Amino acid sequence: MTVSRHPSRRQFLKTGLGVLSALPVLPGRSTGTGTAPHYRAVIVGHTGAGDFGHGYDQVFNNLPNVQVTAVSDPDDAGARRAAERSGAVRTYRDYRQMFDAERPNLVCLAMRQPATHLEIALAAMDHARGIFMEKPMTATLPQAEVLCRAAEEKGVTVAVAHNRRFDAEFCRAGALVASGFAGEIREINQHGKQDARAGGEDMIVLGTHDFDLLRWWFGDPVWCSATVTVEGRDVTRADVRPGREPMRVAGDTIHAQFGFQGGLVARWSSVTTRDDWTTRRLQRERWAFEILGSQRIVAWQSGIGFRFLDSPFLLHPDGAADWQPLPEPPGGHAGGVAPGADLIAAVESGRPPRCSGIDGRWTLEMLTAVYRSHFTRSRVALPLHDRSDPLA
Repeated sequence: MTVSRHPSRRQFLKTGLGVLSALPVLPGRSTGTGTAPHYRAVIVGHTGAGDFGHGYDQVFNNLPNVQVTAVSDPDDAGARRAAERSGAVRTYRDYRQMFDAERPNLVCLAMRQPATHLEIALAAMDHARGIFMEKPMTATLPQAEVLCRAAEEKGVTVAVAHNRRFDAEFCRAGALVASGFAGEIREINQHGKQDARAGGEDMIVLGTHDFDLLRWWFGDPVWCSATVTVEGRDVTRADVRPGREPMRVAGDTIHAQFGFQGGLVARWSSVTTRDDWTTRRLQRERWAFEILGSQRIVAWQSGIGFRFLDSPFLLHPDGAADWQPLPEPPGGHAGGVAPGADLIAAVESGRPPRCSGIDGRWTLEMLTAVYRSHFTRSRVALPLHDRSDPLA
């Protein structure tokens, strides 16, 4: 299959972030009465098995040209609660029955656990023009490729809930980095959340956000090198297990590197230790990253947000440099946007959504590359030649 390449890192930053335009105004197309919404939307969730994601049963709320007609959930009480939150008119136990009865234009596939994402998305494509999906998009890279091919063949727009792309602060920080605020980027260090899910589960549940940010800000990676361990020894395929979500995972500690055009290297780690580091007793979250530039350091930590150091060096004994809030980028930025509004604008304009199905697939490709590199004990090129599931 053909995998598109991105331009150079600096060109990508300037064109991909620096000139993001505001969303177009959504047209209120006439339906004869002048009051009926143009789009019929439905929500798919499963209380107790991924629920409705991170509030994505409300992804179409407050959009003037959308009516949420129904939700599906095998749990009756969960369906009623989701209907109240979303304003849905009807509830169903079976999403297939809902699709056939409601014939929706828009579908939100909300549950976090990805085991059934592919089959539900394929069923939705028989009706919908646009699908919004909780991440990870699918459980494996091969499944993601099936989904992306089907969407292309049927002309369905797929958006994935890597929510940093919709967040105003991340848009502002990306535009600032693109403007050269930090100087030439020397390296990037990313740290997983490293709670009880540290290692493989941390990588697929939350690390995919980190991987998506790397591509969003710096373009497609060109290689990956990684080690995956459990209890201090190298992981084997016998160590593959269901995670808590549940998804197939391996390892309680991961150290991965991704290389980008121009020699930039990003490191991602999720580490289990013998002390309090991966327990709930630590009040401050460990999920964070630092972007080290030739002029400044830009950092983010969950629960704190963005700060910058007006120096390329971390240590300043004289106190000459302190962490400060980020300034506004010189050219402005596109700002945050409601994911549902972005999906509709993408459907109507023919442009990709802010986080497309291809973007969602790439995060799974990077995750697959981590395991592939570990099991082959080699640095692997990206895009991957062997695109099979290394945990199968």
